Amino acid sequence: MKQRKVISLPTNQNKIYKQILAFMNFMLNLTPQERDVLAELIRLDNEYAALPEEKRAKFILSTDMRKEMRELVKIEEKQFNVIISRLKKKLSFNKPLIDDNNLLHQELRYKPDQDGFRIEVNLVMTETPSIPTTAPEKSFNDEVKEAMIERVEEDNKVLENMVWGGDAIPPAEYQHDAAKAPVIEEEKFEFSISPPDEE
Repeated sequence: MKQRKVISLPTNQNKIYKQILAFMNFMLNLTPQERDVLAELIRLDNEYAALPEEKRAKFILSTDMRKEMRELVKIEEKQFNVIISRLKKKLSFNKPLIDDNNLLHQELRYKPDQDGFRIEVNLVMTETPSIPTTAPEKSFNDEVKEAMIERVEEDNKVLENMVWGGDAIPPAEYQHDAAKAPVIEEEKFEFSISPPDEE
């Protein structure tokens, strides 16, 4: 790999976890709300790292902590619970993002330091089947093609006669005269409209 591109992005403790998840989202395929909730879970997992792993997992998803997270991400309780259950169903490397014991996936346990967090992605060239550069031409059945040409010519004649006048015969679907249609039911209404009072 000869060419290398390094991009430095500004961040802070409030948004670094969301930024990392946004970058990783090509693998995780999370909605913005799912990323927000997961970012909070990762932040809390780091904040309470002194607790044993299983106790920490139970504490982070306790009722009080759930309420705190919901307020931070501005999500209603019902929606928050739906998001947590979806995160438990989503997989990364064939393991759930949050397991049945509420433990975070090992690949999500990143811990930024005072300098931030570095992500390195290597795009390795692999052989792929050749992809044709041009799409194959679509062929029309000759009958369909002729019918389309006839239809366009008929429409053009009607348009020309509308613009220039003349006695051209319109296409069959335009040959119905509504004035000659039979009346099925006829009612007369008597009413009058009076002008508004002027003051």
